[in-house]
Amino acid sequence: MIEYSMPLFRPPSEAKSFILQATIGCSHNECTYCAMYRKETQKFRIRPMDEIKAIIDEASETDDFNRVFIADGNALVIPQKRLVEIMEYLNNKCTCLERINMYANIGDILRKRVDDLKVLRQLGLQMVYIGFESGDEIVLERIKKGANYEQTVRACKMLKEAGIKNSAMVLLGVGGVDRSFEHAYATGKLLTDTDPEYVGALSLQIRPGAPIYQEWIEGKFQLPDKFQMIKELEIIIENTNLTDGYFFANHVSNYLPIKAKFPEDKEMVLEEIRKVLRNRDESVLRPDYYRDVINQY
Repeated sequence: MIEYSMPLFRPPSEAKSFILQATIGCSHNECTYCAMYRKETQKFRIRPMDEIKAIIDEASETDDFNRVFIADGNALVIPQKRLVEIMEYLNNKCTCLERINMYANIGDILRKRVDDLKVLRQLGLQMVYIGFESGDEIVLERIKKGANYEQTVRACKMLKEAGIKNSAMVLLGVGGVDRSFEHAYATGKLLTDTDPEYVGALSLQIRPGAPIYQEWIEGKFQLPDKFQMIKELEIIIENTNLTDGYFFANHVSNYLPIKAKFPEDKEMVLEEIRKVLRNRDESVLRPDYYRDVINQY
């Protein structure tokens, strides 16, 4: 029986994938907005190779899976030689394997060479999910993201050269009220400069356990209201030009769910957002209880 170390997270699009928990937690684990993996309760480690192989053996005997998501928070941090061994073993045990995806952070990518990434692509690594969160340098420093604008652009160019798809996540509201517009404009520009195949916009949820929660309690961080978050979404989309990509803001955290193919659906989606901003009709928005957000009183 496969035993997962909890909590365990995966993108919604990996719901039908076999989750191979090759690492526990997140190696960076400094982002102030994140309560997913906290070093106080879940120390980062890479599972031993024999343990990983045993998990793959058990899964391959009981399930004919063709998709794998390698967890946890940023599995691309695994040293290249060991990651190659894991992926080769997956391919040998799962003859119908179609794709391997994982979370990554910018530092993970930059520590590898393009040739290393090409090897991973040949072994089935189709896409990595990266939390950009913001393109604003001040916000990135505040939230302790661990990567700046230039590093993010450079890492994404490496992925494109290697043929690995990029699913970039951005976070509405993470700039607070004071950096809301700067955050939105810079994030749109970053998405244009990196040109990911997929963009997922989420809205910040302030949760106990995340350092930003204490900042909010002390009045050092003010979360934009729902219409300001939708305004951020408008500004980001206005300033985002994708060669051929998908833009999703249909995560449960968002007040206004949208999904669009860029560039052809861009203007249609902008008009939908602007109509909501003009009318300010809350009945068309998701209620707060769907977001499970902490309300301010």
